[in-house]
Amino acid sequence: MKDLRKKLESLYSKSDEPENQADSSGTIRTELDRLFSHQKGVKYFAEFQIEKETRSISDFVQGSWINTHFGDIFRAESDYPLIDPYGNLNLKTIYNFTFSDFSSVFQLEIPVNAEKLLFIDTETTGLSGGAGTVAFLIGLGWLAGDRFIVHQYFITQLNHEKGMLELIRKLIPNFDCIVTYNGKSYDIPLLNSRFIMNRMSPPFDNLCHIDLLHPTRTLWKFSMENCKLKTVETDLLGLYREDDIPGEMIPDVYFDYLRNRRAEKIERIFYHNRFDVITMLANLILIVRAHLSSEPEKNPLTDFAKAKLFTRKKDIDRSISHYKHVLNSAISGPRRQKTYIELAALFKKDQKFDEAVHYWNLALNSQFPFMLEPYVELAKYYEHRQNKYAEAIRICQSALKELPFHRNREKLDIEKRINRLYGKLQSKTRANRSANGK
Repeated sequence: MKDLRKKLESLYSKSDEPENQADSSGTIRTELDRLFSHQKGVKYFAEFQIEKETRSISDFVQGSWINTHFGDIFRAESDYPLIDPYGNLNLKTIYNFTFSDFSSVFQLEIPVNAEKLLFIDTETTGLSGGAGTVAFLIGLGWLAGDRFIVHQYFITQLNHEKGMLELIRKLIPNFDCIVTYNGKSYDIPLLNSRFIMNRMSPPFDNLCHIDLLHPTRTLWKFSMENCKLKTVETDLLGLYREDDIPGEMIPDVYFDYLRNRRAEKIERIFYHNRFDVITMLANLILIVRAHLSSEPEKNPLTDFAKAKLFTRKKDIDRSISHYKHVLNSAISGPRRQKTYIELAALFKKDQKFDEAVHYWNLALNSQFPFMLEPYVELAKYYEHRQNKYAEAIRICQSALKELPFHRNREKLDIEKRINRLYGKLQSKTRANRSANGK
């Protein structure tokens, strides 16, 4: 390298070069001096470097820096008055529910106070999980009197993770129950693994856990396009986020921040996470309110879902009530037919066969798509409950006429039933003749 430099300098020292070429060589010499020097080249981009250093997270997000043994952690703090409307919902409704309401709706083993609920949502470096996935932002929310507090912990470098985990670990003992959205499958297992990998015991083991995704699906899977939190906001709360960042873009934005320190884009992630945490509170209120209310819902498909829910909970009267709400609404033909079938099954289970037969017959309406179930149930009823074999045969023959030609297996089953019924009918006829002395 030194030999090359000497040769180049000897070329530059020739006096017979044109003036403009000498000027050019001066520029080249400057660049070569920089390349040959052992000093860092960042000083030649001082203006750009200063701009990057001054654009901190705190320039875009209101919060403070917390010094830990493992690096500085940025914490954004915000609180929301519960009296302010959140879409079409009053968040203060949370205080209308009792301890037993939470326990019964979410199958909790212990009574839970609303102010002992800790809402948790994470933003991570990957959406599929795995040992290499890190939660770089953790949002925590809780109730404090007439306000909802949200703290968001953010790491500007991945090796600061342990400091963030220490900070949230100090908060966990203040609560009895955590609330997440798909947290049982994602957020909490991820956080547990990060605690373990940092040689810390996970702090969630002694807390009960409410995962809102599953009750949300149970109640609104028929009436919403999907069960994402943003869909809950738009369809159930009437809220529309402005300039929100799609969840699938968040890891890329964070990695871009690590490379280039473009803090302005991180602001959108804080915004996204903050409203996810608040919407979880609203979502919890909607779920508890739906469980407690037996009044008709705005969307009959929600009543249909609630009827199925209370069937599983063995509250037959409540289930029947919601199915009747469905029938009293403007519902599609196939859904109406399905509701007839569900009601008939409930009345059959309750040994109320007159009502069951009524709804099975309604399900046979020619305006509805063909469904084999009511034919089979009516045939079984007339065969086993009424001993009216001729009526059962008539119903089976009607089913054969309506049955699509490609359903050969069901056709064979019906034909076997008809043959058995004919045998019973003949035996009954012979028995009647013998009884009459013929």
